[in-house]
Amino acid sequence: MRDWASTLRPASFRGVRFWVDYEDLTGGKRLARHEYAGGRRTRMEEMGLKTPSFSVTAYLLGDASDVSATLLSTACTAAGPGRLVLPIDAGQLAYIEDFHRSRERDRRGYIAFDFVAIPATGEILPSLGIADVDTAFLGALSAAASAFGRLF
Repeated sequence: MRDWASTLRPASFRGVRFWVDYEDLTGGKRLARHEYAGGRRTRMEEMGLKTPSFSVTAYLLGDASDVSATLLSTACTAAGPGRLVLPIDAGQLAYIEDFHRSRERDRRGYIAFDFVAIPATGEILPSLGIADVDTAFLGALSAAASAFGRLF
């Protein structure tokens, strides 16, 4: 059974770390529906892909959460794209379109952020897990060891 806790990446945007409570990816196709008067069929035309977006519910926790909240707010409003890393997805450049910060009286030290991130390339990048990196490293190490062994 997979140990999820050991394979998840620490989440961050522009280097400001946070925890992720919830995330979802929205994407799809842009379709044009051609409907004609008196017609009984609709003709569909694919117009390319929709721009994907991530909706994330993040949170900051601890004695310095107020400082981290200020840093994350500043990172979200900075010009240009920033590096977004989510626990399962690979890091990529993204724009923060909207964000919403919330605090509750009875949850001191807990600050939530909801934000929408748009990948700068308009594409979702493939992600490599820890197992993929381990496999690549061990494969290269094995090849190097056998090549080194042939020298002697």
